[in-house]
Amino acid sequence: MTRSPDSSSAPPARDHGGIVYSPAQQAIIAHRDGHLQVVACAGSGKTETMAMRIATLLAEGVAPSQILAFTFTVEAAEGLKARVLRKVRERLPDLPLDRLSPMFIGTIHAWCQRFLTELVPRYATYDLFADHRLVGLLTREYERVGLQHLGIDARTETVRRFLDTASVVENEMLGADDLPPGPFRDAYVRYRQMLDRYRVLTFNQSIARTVEELRKPEVFAAFHPRLAHLLVDEFQDINPAQARLIERLAADPVTLCAVGDDDQAIYQWRGSSVAFIRDFAARFDAHTETLDTNRRSRSTIVEAAARFADAIPDRLPKDIRATREAHP
Repeated sequence: MTRSPDSSSAPPARDHGGIVYSPAQQAIIAHRDGHLQVVACAGSGKTETMAMRIATLLAEGVAPSQILAFTFTVEAAEGLKARVLRKVRERLPDLPLDRLSPMFIGTIHAWCQRFLTELVPRYATYDLFADHRLVGLLTREYERVGLQHLGIDARTETVRRFLDTASVVENEMLGADDLPPGPFRDAYVRYRQMLDRYRVLTFNQSIARTVEELRKPEVFAAFHPRLAHLLVDEFQDINPAQARLIERLAADPVTLCAVGDDDQAIYQWRGSSVAFIRDFAARFDAHTETLDTNRRSRSTIVEAAARFADAIPDRLPKDIRATREAHP
């Protein structure tokens, strides 16, 4: 494992639009020898770098269908897509942009729903329910599922707490047999049956069921040869189910590029574990590049953030820097 800081003295490079790339950014864009970890501090240009990496892969002849990029939010996906399209226009001006449609850039949940509905006949008519739709459905099916036996007086609070607990079960990829006997396990079994009856997937179940399907040799063989490059943003916030999915997708010969910053892990309360990014390089025998230069904030803010981050235990080594001068 090697680590190249963003502040190297090597000369910068420019893209066709005049954007200057640091030596670390250049290394990330050009890396092809195995898995890659990108430790990207706040404001360090990670989205620009990822967009250029994708555009460069396309320019090298990688088919759009062979590239899969996961973002944490829909908004982040739209931002990355826009930058990739801009880079492709610059580097491949004669390429019709509709040729890029087989490439997926979006959330893990959205890709899992597409995977299940397109490749697994059982899920062809399933719909992905957001939280508010799920609450409505479960409120209507309250007694049939057996939520009245959970010992909580308020119906709305019962639904909320049941869904929160079910989310933990799904994020950890636990089955009903892993749960202790009692009212919750009985309700959870009926809840899963209800969702199948209505042909509904939750965000968390879409991931868990995709992992289950990819464990089947015939499903894996039908999909995996199509994939060559997997990029995952905000890797510090993935949960156990997402980690299992990514590990399965990143099986040889697929190259995984994981981007994140352990200092910015904020979703542990929702089941994520910063251990996945801290252990990534060792687990995947990955090369590491560090984007440690904040181009967004003034030095006063960056220096204060760096002092605070130094107190975080077991953090990945990095020296956060600023390019903008302090302001009164």
